[in-house]
Order: sequence, then structure tokens, then C-alpha cells
Amino acid sequence: MMSQLRWFSSLSSSLLLLLLLLPSTTYATSEKDDNKTNNNDNDGTSIHFSHFVAHQNNQTCSSDKHARPFNNQIRGVNLGGWMVLEPWITPSLFYQFLGGDETSTAFDQYTFCEVLGAKEGNRQLRVHWETWVTEEIMAKLSKVVNSVRLPVGDWMYSPYGPYVGCTDGALEYVDQLLDWAQEYGISVLIDIHSMKGSQNGFDNSGQSMGFQWTSVLNTEPAGLVTFQHWPIRSAEWMGTFDITNISYPDINRENIQHSLGVIEKIAKRYSGHPAVLGLEPVNEPWQYTPIEELQKFYWDGYLIVKKYAPYWKYIMHDSFRFDTEIWGGFMAGCPDRALDTHIYQAWAD
Repeated sequence: MMSQLRWFSSLSSSLLLLLLLLPSTTYATSEKDDNKTNNNDNDGTSIHFSHFVAHQNNQTCSSDKHARPFNNQIRGVNLGGWMVLEPWITPSLFYQFLGGDETSTAFDQYTFCEVLGAKEGNRQLRVHWETWVTEEIMAKLSKVVNSVRLPVGDWMYSPYGPYVGCTDGALEYVDQLLDWAQEYGISVLIDIHSMKGSQNGFDNSGQSMGFQWTSVLNTEPAGLVTFQHWPIRSAEWMGTFDITNISYPDINRENIQHSLGVIEKIAKRYSGHPAVLGLEPVNEPWQYTPIEELQKFYWDGYLIVKKYAPYWKYIMHDSFRFDTEIWGGFMAGCPDRALDTHIYQAWAD
């Protein structure tokens, strides 16, 4: 039976995360002993880790040797707007685009790098990274929280498009943050906040999708620059969205493999860092994400994480479908997994 734990009342939004955690605990890891896997199972579908067995045929686990009640109270905040820009969190970075038009306006990190270019975009981002989260801030946070959630972009680990060059140096700041977190007794949940193609169509995914300029339609007043977004929002991480049938006729395997590659790079890079609590493989995939594909992605990502970081927590967002018919029994018996649901206090009755 899963137990419920409230986690991360964010300083930057009215969002509350509720995590449903299996009994688990934290152990010191040994790369020599714990990173071994054995695929030579009798049925050829199971993977043997040092403390449990993962079954590929039904996405479940057994023989967990370290499960115990999760009894650590977590009090924390999101470090929003630092590594992944969101205009509502860091409006000062976007004031420079006021008065612009379709070719000179940025409204997310993708267009920020696209409009400014790699050199100028990187210069501004480095100033932002240097000042938005500092050792002094971490020291102050340690007086009231014991954990932080760190949103990161997939481009930080596998750059593409306008991010190439624009986000150079980001990982050095993440490394510094983790060292500060260790020094001040704060654990860090690494959250892959942004996916190639966008997992929800919003700016928090790095790139607003389904965005359309409507300036040419306006005659009164003349010259007004306008756009529409929410009513025609799309998300193309999993493929090209068919807005008529509300479906994904084709799945973009290349994007999914890109994301799994990012998970592997993160797990390899930080597996030995004591400040890391775990990984959230994707933030807020929207409600039209094909659920079977999403669950397969979660399962594949989990196996990657457990290969390199056996005792990390693995936090899965519910895709805005907090439903036991979907998530009940998913990955049953697998240690250190949790379900994440985001409850917004705005935009709803």
C-alpha cells in the first residue's frame, strides 16, 4: 500500500506536489557492487539488480531487499526560473523584447536563444545563473528546508537547435549547486523540466508549441502585435499531435531515445554525488500524452537510473491524470518510485 507524503510547497507558484511513495530508504552506494546487472534470467525478460529484480514482461519488480517505510520528512522548494527560463518567474530577462514583432520577440528559452543568438544569449544567461541562485541563498534556505527540486533542460546534456552554444556552462553551475547543497545539508531532486519537441506546449517545457502570430488579422488598432497560444496548444515530444482527433497517429521514437539518453547522462554524471535525492524524468507531460508510451518511457528510464544510481528516488508525474485506473499497480514492487501530482490553485473553479 502506498503512503502519501506532501512535498515541495513552491516559493515560486501556487503549485503543490503530492508524492505517493513506496516504502523505501536511503543507503550508501557502492559503484563496484551496486551497478551490476544480470540479464541471464531463465525467461530472458528479467534484469537482476543488487537488491531487486525488474521484470520486463510486465513492468513490475520483485525481491526488493531494502524496502522500508519512507519516514524522512521533506520540506522544500523549486528552484524555478534558474536553468529553465519561464517569463512569469523571470520577467526582467524578457522586458528587452517588449515592442518587438514576430521576428524579434522571445517568450521561452528556445526563442530567447533563437532571437539573441548563441553568443549574446549565453552572456545573459551566465549573468542570470551567477545571481539567481547563490551560496548565500542556499545557506538561508537550509534554515527552513531540507530539499530543493532543480528543473533542468534536456539541452543542457544533449544540446540541439538554438540551445547549442547558448547554454554553454550551465552544468558547471549545477555542479556548484550540488556541492553547496551537500555543504548545507540539502538534498536535490533533479527534474528534467523540458523535453525536445515540448511535452506540454507551455514555456516551462522550453518551447511553446501550437503558437500562432495573429498580427496580420488585426486592423483595429493598426500595427498591433498579437498571438494566440492556449486554445491551439500542442506538444510534439511524443510525436505530431492531431488536434482534430486528439491523438498521436505516429510516435517520435527519436525524441524518446534522446530523452532516455539524457537520463543516462544525468545518472552517470551525478550517481556518486551524495546531495542528489533522485530524478524526475519529465515534468508535466500533458494529458493527451499516450499513456502506454509514457509508462514505457518511465519504465525504461527507471532501469537506466537503477543501473547507475541504485538508490535514487524516481519521481513520475501523473500526466494530469491522477487516476488509480491508470497508475494503480504500475511498476508494482519496484523500490524508490513515487507518483507526482501537481495541484494548481489557479485556473480552475
